[in-house]
Amino acid sequence: MAKADLLSIVEAAYRVELEDATWLAGLAEVVLPHLDDGFGVAAFEFYRPGDGLPEVVQRCHLGIPDKLAAIYPTIFQTMDPEIRQRPFRMGPCITGSQMMGMRRGFLDEPHMKQYAQKFGMYDSLWITAAEPSGRGCGFHAGRSRLTRASAAQVRQWGRIAAHLSTAVRLRHALKGLPSGRADAEPEAIFDPSGKIHDATGEARSEHARDLLRRAVLMLEKSRGPLRTKDPEKSLAIRKALVAGRWSLVDQIEQNGERYIVARQNEPTAPGPALLSKREKEIVGYAQLGHHDKLIAYELGIAHSTVRVLLGRAKAKLGVRSRKELLDVCRGAARAKAN
Repeated sequence: MAKADLLSIVEAAYRVELEDATWLAGLAEVVLPHLDDGFGVAAFEFYRPGDGLPEVVQRCHLGIPDKLAAIYPTIFQTMDPEIRQRPFRMGPCITGSQMMGMRRGFLDEPHMKQYAQKFGMYDSLWITAAEPSGRGCGFHAGRSRLTRASAAQVRQWGRIAAHLSTAVRLRHALKGLPSGRADAEPEAIFDPSGKIHDATGEARSEHARDLLRRAVLMLEKSRGPLRTKDPEKSLAIRKALVAGRWSLVDQIEQNGERYIVARQNEPTAPGPALLSKREKEIVGYAQLGHHDKLIAYELGIAHSTVRVLLGRAKAKLGVRSRKELLDVCRGAARAKAN
């Protein structure tokens, strides 16, 4: 696989019909050329309820030396619990030294010296694809020297992580639906030209059909020559959701014809009762360390809409800053859990 082919990662994520282990192994395979620095890659799926510690649901190691792979789970499990939560609050793309707020001092960090440095690993890169429900997946790849995630890396992997977490949510939603239920069916079906073949539910409105049609055309454009000529742009024009509601997924018929189906895949986010559903979603993503532009990409809505809704949430809860807003919402979540 060409290293620049970022959409291969997104396409592997949306193979929602695969069994869990096969799906994660497929992701690890396409991610490896992008992240490997001689230590392979650890792929994992997780569930993090509320503000608690993440639980690894499944993991897959690819290209990791055997002796290092044997202690990989121990490295993470023996971290201080507060530190173990940082990749899930400071994501979606960060290095270990950045996560610890250290530069040269990270070389003397006891945990790294005890476990990782004996293998020549002096830093690591975390990709954490999380979303407000608590489900997600991610990757960890060792680094042979101290490093920092660049602005370009954060932007690129933030977009990829948006699709990864969206795909995880969709996979779990589909697994929980009996095939005979109406909501197991897509809400709209298009061919690659943008022609609509069927629509139900909210997708029946003229406005929804127009939004979905444009999203289908952008998806197809991203798959064309743009994916090799301008990988960043090909990724940028394929939003993770359409209007905060639909995921677009390929459906191949027995005769080989391909269709793009729109499936309902709205995120579910807890939050104070005063906030609207969409405000809770946006605050939920903000609590994961996602900036406004990334949240807009994740939901497929305008950047200005994210700013407006965050402003409304602050006004409703009587706070002035983003930090105060997140602190109030986390405090409310803890109180409810207790």
